[in-house]
Amino acid sequence: MRIGVLGGSFDPVHNGHLAIARAAIAEAGLDLLLFMPVYIQPFKMGAQASDGAHRLAMLKLAIEGEPAMGTTDIELSAKGVSYTINSLRAIKEQYPKGSVLSFVLGSDMFMMLEKWYKSKELLKEFSFIVASRPGCGDELLERHIETLGERYGASITRLSNEHVDLSSTEIREALKRDMLPEGQIPAAVEKYIYENGIYRQ
Repeated sequence: MRIGVLGGSFDPVHNGHLAIARAAIAEAGLDLLLFMPVYIQPFKMGAQASDGAHRLAMLKLAIEGEPAMGTTDIELSAKGVSYTINSLRAIKEQYPKGSVLSFVLGSDMFMMLEKWYKSKELLKEFSFIVASRPGCGDELLERHIETLGERYGASITRLSNEHVDLSSTEIREALKRDMLPEGQIPAAVEKYIYENGIYRQ
């Protein structure tokens, strides 16, 4: 079984996240793509995220009708700082032996991967699926993929996804002002946000 794990704050989940998930499923041949909302990101210590229950609920609404997508609350339920290697090891235990687990991330985060907690073990134990993100040139990304592959024997798949330049931060600000453009977040998620008063001043 091939499983992809896409981590992030998802505050809120938007159509850019969904586009990456669909590309990962199609291009990497995934049987399942799990969205994994973070509790506290090591690189965003002190940043205040919306309640985890709301973020998880929004994700579940966003993936309705997507049979190859699911969610995991492993980091939310563990609380504390979320370290990817611990989460992936725990998720792997939940699936049949021999399952291949890949971490899905944007090229911006991929370029910082060696700074992550236990990065050497992470790169040796798991495979990676990298989505192109604005601001990271193709040549630089290809070089980094090659370098990490040679250095750690890492299996790294690069997606040929189109750039969807959406930002959760900008979406939250637009929602506060009731000025969110159409097509940035799923309709069911937008409805949930307004019904629950999330992101209101």
